[in-house]
Amino acid sequence: MLNGKTIFSKYLKRFVIAAITIYLAFRLRQTLQLLLTSLFLAGAISPIIEKITSVRINVHNWRIGLNRVWAVVLLYLVLVIVVVLAITPAPQIILELGQFFIKLPNLLEQIQLPKGGLLNLSQEQLNRILQTQPLIDQAQNFGKEIVSQTFGFTLQIFNAIGVGILSLLITAYMVINSSSLMRRCLSPFSKRVRHEIEFLIPPITRCLGAYVVGRIGTSTLLGFCTYLTLSLFGIPYSGALGLLVAISNLVPYIGGLVALIAIFIAAWGVEFNKGAIALFICFSLQQIEAFILQPWLVAPYLNLDPFELLLSIIVGAELFGIVGAIIAPPIAGTSRILFNHFASPITTDSEE
Repeated sequence: MLNGKTIFSKYLKRFVIAAITIYLAFRLRQTLQLLLTSLFLAGAISPIIEKITSVRINVHNWRIGLNRVWAVVLLYLVLVIVVVLAITPAPQIILELGQFFIKLPNLLEQIQLPKGGLLNLSQEQLNRILQTQPLIDQAQNFGKEIVSQTFGFTLQIFNAIGVGILSLLITAYMVINSSSLMRRCLSPFSKRVRHEIEFLIPPITRCLGAYVVGRIGTSTLLGFCTYLTLSLFGIPYSGALGLLVAISNLVPYIGGLVALIAIFIAAWGVEFNKGAIALFICFSLQQIEAFILQPWLVAPYLNLDPFELLLSIIVGAELFGIVGAIIAPPIAGTSRILFNHFASPITTDSEE
């Protein structure tokens, strides 16, 4: 009977602790979200900080390098420059993007096939496809909403910057004091659990870092190069299309195709040779990003084959929409690392 009471008391304590934890997580969900975001960023930039601090320069037989504090400061200075350059034209680009969607029906009417059609597709059939009214209405409504809320979007951007600065400060603290924080957080656990976590942290941080730098960084670069290309050839809405490419490219497979269709629609009204060359260059830039930069920067660390990557995007989009499709790959990659580790018969002790 005493044993039964002991077991009941044990599970009752666990239930109470779990209930209190869930309640606090719900009440402090914004703070928890901020901490989780900072933890994600800390894991993402840790490999970059490690590489910066590992660089040493020989000066008069002295090996000089940056410590973690100055490495974070240097990385944040670069980030501030990038953010300022990106935010300054943001209101105008957002307005331009809204105008592109509003004028989409007029742009679609400009698309004319050669006489006799193309690929067994007549002009009438093309018009029926392009003038699908529900899609056109949704695009126009989306564009009107963007135009009418440009000021609101700008305020949201600055609000996001404020939250981002706070998150970056917390991230900097986590990265600079990672060793002491790790010891304090792992102190309640057994030696074996601490060893398991310490073994898993490097591949997880490499996965997160590769995705943030490789995916978001290359998408930003791709959007900027697309903007330069379209501006050079006189394609209208070049800024909006560059932004659309940068955002849509975060969704693998589908995003690039959507962006190319938008570029094709905008370029049709320009001189044929200019439009065709601009479209070809944009397509080539996407292929370079997808087949050269991504395999080099992301694929070795994401630990997902093409089917798993596509499945994670579908599941993420189904659960959380566009945001889910963007954050699903690093979550799936981290889950794959954990699964491979704990499912493997080889333990960390044998690795030693």
